[in-house]
Amino acid sequence: MTPTWIEAAIGGAAGLVLSAALIRWVAPLGWMDHPDTSRKKHARPTARTAGMVLWLMLIATQATGRMPFHMDLPDWAAVHFMAFTGLLDDRFDLRPRYKAVAGLAVAVLLALHVALSLGRAVEYVSFLGLSLPSHPVLLAPVLMLWFWALPQAYNLIDGINGLSMGYAALLLGVLGWNLGGQPTLLWGGLVAVLALNFPKARHFMGDCGALMMGTFFAVLGVEAFALRDPNLMLWVFAYPIVDVCLVVSVRYWKHRPLGEADRSHLHHWMMDRMKGRSWFATPILLTIAALPMLHATALPGHETISLMGLGVLLVLALKAFKDRVTTREQQEATAQVRREIPFMVSGSARAVSGSYHAVSGSHPKF
Repeated sequence: MTPTWIEAAIGGAAGLVLSAALIRWVAPLGWMDHPDTSRKKHARPTARTAGMVLWLMLIATQATGRMPFHMDLPDWAAVHFMAFTGLLDDRFDLRPRYKAVAGLAVAVLLALHVALSLGRAVEYVSFLGLSLPSHPVLLAPVLMLWFWALPQAYNLIDGINGLSMGYAALLLGVLGWNLGGQPTLLWGGLVAVLALNFPKARHFMGDCGALMMGTFFAVLGVEAFALRDPNLMLWVFAYPIVDVCLVVSVRYWKHRPLGEADRSHLHHWMMDRMKGRSWFATPILLTIAALPMLHATALPGHETISLMGLGVLLVLALKAFKDRVTTREQQEATAQVRREIPFMVSGSARAVSGSYHAVSGSHPKF
């Protein structure tokens, strides 16, 4: 049996070689991400090939039997179909409705498959304090929402260097912890593409990687927690869930279409606060995203730390919402008032002090 470190090294070497080849020969064929002034702030066109590398590494892991997680044929079909959909979107910029329909079809397939499996395994499923009968008619709609929303949410957090790939590493670690194994070959490929994406990006994840990994993690999340404690899925995936709620709230407040891309995401807000320094913003966001995940581990103090981490995440989301729905004119007016307050206070104090001196004819003693 191949030692773990050798398998990981092979995966890393393969990831680097595949990355170099795809960046040089495939990206120029149309898989390039071009900057624009409204949302994408990278300085030059960058290859969208990291997702292809991860897809190939996932195929290699599956083909060689090195995947330690149990995944059925419908699970693999869903993952590969979403990867192919993302690949087409990276090349042809598909309309959001087409991606939504494809994601919905995959979600229905997975929901029916999992609902039937759970119905045969348990009689009730406990979720958010409720004991739900494990009948497919009741479970399928909930599971369909999960399998449709999570890949889209994961795709939405892919906005600054290293964030989505770093978050994938966190998820792989926590889910592997709970499932009793780690795909070391895939780990090597993930580390390789992360090294080429952060702090300086040589290629991006793209929709191919984001939709594929989002679907992959949605399946693993159900496998890890559906029978034991489905509530843990909300803790482990707290970051993309909160980010989606933030974006939807901002766009609803501003009366903008939900499918319209903008800079309402938590990572965009953090980048603005950090003056565009992703090398600083990404580690902060990943640390915040990691804390709620501890709820699904057995580490000392995991419940308290995860609760504090969730609180920090929610506070930052509320602050980002406030900043995003406040107009620039309102922000400038507020900043001007804050600048003037110290002078107003000090001026008032001097006036009061002068009046006191005039009346008493004395000076304060120190």
